[in-house]
Amino acid sequence: MKISMSWVGVLGAGGWLAAQAAVITVTTALNVDPPPGATSLLQALGQIQDGDEIRFDIPGPGPHFLETPPGGYPLITRRNVRIDGYSQPGSAPNTHSILAPNNARIRIVLDSRNGHGTSLGFGGGSPYDDTGYYEGERCVLGFVGATGWQVRGLCILGVASVPPEAVDPLYGVALGWGASGQICGCWIGVGPDGRTLAGPRHGIAGYRYVVRDENLDPVAVVLADDVVVGVAAKAADAPAQFNVIAGVPGVPVLLEGHRCRVSGNFLQVLPDGLTDYNPALDASATAGLSGGAVQIGRGCNGTVIGVDGDGVNDAEERNVMGGGLPSFQGGYDHTLEFYLPAPGTDIVIAGNYIGVGVDGATHFTNGVAPLNAAGPQAIYRFGSNRDGVSDDLEGNRVCNYHPSTLFPPEALGAVPALLSFLDEVAAGTIVSLRGNTLVNNLPFPSSPARDDGAFLEAYYAKALASPGDGVVPVLSSNTTNQRLIGRVPLADPADWPGTIIDLYVADPVGLTNGVAAGVEALPYGFVQGRDYVASFLDNGPADQDPEPGAFSFDLTGIRYAGTNLTITANYVGRTEGQGVPVVLTSPFSNPVVVDPPAVLDPAILRSLRWANGTVTVDWEGGTPPFALERQSVLGLGGWAEVATTSQRTATVEVTAATGFFRVRSGAAPP
Repeated sequence: MKISMSWVGVLGAGGWLAAQAAVITVTTALNVDPPPGATSLLQALGQIQDGDEIRFDIPGPGPHFLETPPGGYPLITRRNVRIDGYSQPGSAPNTHSILAPNNARIRIVLDSRNGHGTSLGFGGGSPYDDTGYYEGERCVLGFVGATGWQVRGLCILGVASVPPEAVDPLYGVALGWGASGQICGCWIGVGPDGRTLAGPRHGIAGYRYVVRDENLDPVAVVLADDVVVGVAAKAADAPAQFNVIAGVPGVPVLLEGHRCRVSGNFLQVLPDGLTDYNPALDASATAGLSGGAVQIGRGCNGTVIGVDGDGVNDAEERNVMGGGLPSFQGGYDHTLEFYLPAPGTDIVIAGNYIGVGVDGATHFTNGVAPLNAAGPQAIYRFGSNRDGVSDDLEGNRVCNYHPSTLFPPEALGAVPALLSFLDEVAAGTIVSLRGNTLVNNLPFPSSPARDDGAFLEAYYAKALASPGDGVVPVLSSNTTNQRLIGRVPLADPADWPGTIIDLYVADPVGLTNGVAAGVEALPYGFVQGRDYVASFLDNGPADQDPEPGAFSFDLTGIRYAGTNLTITANYVGRTEGQGVPVVLTSPFSNPVVVDPPAVLDPAILRSLRWANGTVTVDWEGGTPPFALERQSVLGLGGWAEVATTSQRTATVEVTAATGFFRVRSGAAPP
């Protein structure tokens, strides 16, 4: 047995108290009958104290498979403990970006494919309490009341249910009685070869604990708050903290608590980043277990799934999630679920890849809503807050209803009332949807046919001055690639004083398939933003239409690729005393076809000469005809065309003291 000692400070009731912390080194993979002088993981967990760390030094190249002993490992009840699988010689954490294959070398495998596990029937504070678990439930690693722990660099394999009855579930990591900590750099459900799949029922499960009196009435609820799955905020080694949780027939991450964070994970995606595991397509998986990628319940406030947008590690905080099938095809009806939120404020879902691989192009088999958005008072942000920090990293990429052979348009249109981006959204819920890349998804936030058309009016009634007059923005047919013209429904200025218009290039796949679905309420198809372009403030300084709700914005110089434009209106609520701004996003507008701005033409300025109230501009390169354009103050207002010519020179009159010029080659802004 190897034990080294160090001193740490533990805060007690009377201040800082000195305490000894041990490093316990596991030197054998044998939990049953370990060799004399060796230390097994079973022995190490049996003696762990507050602040202790378990390391590994098992002879041989590995991977080392530590079979779970009968009865499982002891439940961990100590604080601030650490289990470090990367301490094993020959192992190494991932060094790749989240949008690349995970190259971690894991050499310590907690192998519960024998069905062994630790009972979660732990006793509560009183016989009346509801611990959240029953005695038949098992786990590979369990934490009860423990806080501040970290598990890193382990592979955890298991089975969905405990034999021989195969009824009681087995979890990878289970949390009880308010246990909270971080699991990072681990692979759960997938072997160290990156291909073998052996998932426990749920990858990580943490249920609430209810203190009850003798009448079984609840007195207090203890949640699994502040759990981190993957990359911690401002982590110094973000790629090393990526998890891979795949091959799980139930839910990779299921937590009941506030301020939980799920960042930097492959969820139902194998380490190659391009292959997913879809339980509904696995004939060997137990039917009815699938539950999406992440479920957060009973608390939900302050949840972050993906990018937190603080400017630190944001590019490495994304999650990559596999595809799913709806319940009638043996799957689950959404990828992300929030249940019984209390009330569910400040929920951020940002920067995630859903239904698509790390290359952004490999589509997984996917046909479910990305988010249920439950809760009559819940507030969600799905995408960017457009605050100037990591905005381009905060947009989610969601690819859906693929392949068309499994999800033909005519089948999607069979039940129009169910065509919803958010399949459980309530009238009182607030959802912000900004800056995302959406491909072939259903209408946001819900089908206009839901409740015979009454739902959308009820949903937007909280923000609009007169929702009965319509809730969908309208782009004018006069819109061009030079000017954006249209109208947005008027907000109630008392509580929603600002309206921001987001411009997108519309997704052509959704338009085509949506029209083919033949839904009367969706004449333009499934309109959604594929590429975010720019944002504009209604009645702001750049709005050249003074009428409230009507807008006209100069698009000169704004680049985008595509021909169909669409917009959303984003109603910004008052933030006094609320902290995080509340934003309610409208449905997408009708698409308008425009000529896209052409690519940059290589016309190069050669000279500019002032004389007697005129300026002569000469250039070289480019393709005629040319247009010379002028702007008085650079960046303010539009560019005005002052001359057209087939030559590479133009002379124009000027009266202002300053001016800025540019040349368009053909129809292309330079």
